[in-house]
Amino acid sequence: MAVTVGQLIGEAEYTTLKSGINLVMGTPTGTGTGAAGYNQALTAPAVNPGDKVTAAAWNALKTDADKAYTHQVGAAPNPVLATVNTDSSITKVIHDGIEAVVNFIKLDGNRFTLGAGQFTTVSARSATKTNWNGTQTHDVTYTWTSSTAANAFFNAGGKLTLTSTLSYTGGEAKTLDWQTMMDPGTITVNYVDVTKSGAGGTITNSSGYYDLAGEVEIMNRNGANPYSENRYKIFASAITNGVRIRMQYQDNDVGDQTGTGAAVDENVQGTLTSAMSYIRPTGSNVQVDAPIIATGATNTF
Repeated sequence: MAVTVGQLIGEAEYTTLKSGINLVMGTPTGTGTGAAGYNQALTAPAVNPGDKVTAAAWNALKTDADKAYTHQVGAAPNPVLATVNTDSSITKVIHDGIEAVVNFIKLDGNRFTLGAGQFTTVSARSATKTNWNGTQTHDVTYTWTSSTAANAFFNAGGKLTLTSTLSYTGGEAKTLDWQTMMDPGTITVNYVDVTKSGAGGTITNSSGYYDLAGEVEIMNRNGANPYSENRYKIFASAITNGVRIRMQYQDNDVGDQTGTGAAVDENVQGTLTSAMSYIRPTGSNVQVDAPIIATGATNTF
């Protein structure tokens, strides 16, 4: 709400600014790219029409704006938002400073971002396999205490990260191919998207948290000839108040004849590590609930 020099800035202007901050910091609403709300307790009080906006109320509004901005950017607003006292008035400059911050934090491109120092990376599950064959599945569920808590996690920039590595220093051909198959790097699931950090593999479905329903394959990496039957896949699905991730290693190769005699189906050697973590918004500005981690029914790790 634009104001002019000399205008009395009162309850209507205050409430408009408070509503913008509440959209970002308050109870989650909407879905997908239209979602908002970090489910945080706000300090700014409601002011009734006709009531005077006190210095304490305005400064509480400033505190809420500072927290939302710092959460997204990793630093306080610059220029610094002004603090008022009982002997000063709320000027156009003071009002417009908070208005600029509110307009910034409401933008779709900013609401879901996490500033430096505003999160904690937590290991959900990490498991290993050695000397294996066939299909191995790392099945893990992330469950929050309510849909509100789950939505707030992703609205505030929370993410799930998934990585696979194969530690091996020998010369066994199939194992070396599986080692190469780990090249998709880190797979990241956010509120509406799936991305990978490495050059290999394919994101086969980019459904993030808000797009998930039944299980979908989100990443696939094939082996190379003569092991092109092998697959490294990741699946994601929505569960009640959460997400289920299944990282699957399909050693479908049934053996290749390397000389005379029967074909040999070698085991995969070395140490396969399947690791799931999550990036949780934390700190004095915004802190959301952590998920409860459990093992799914198809887990073989």
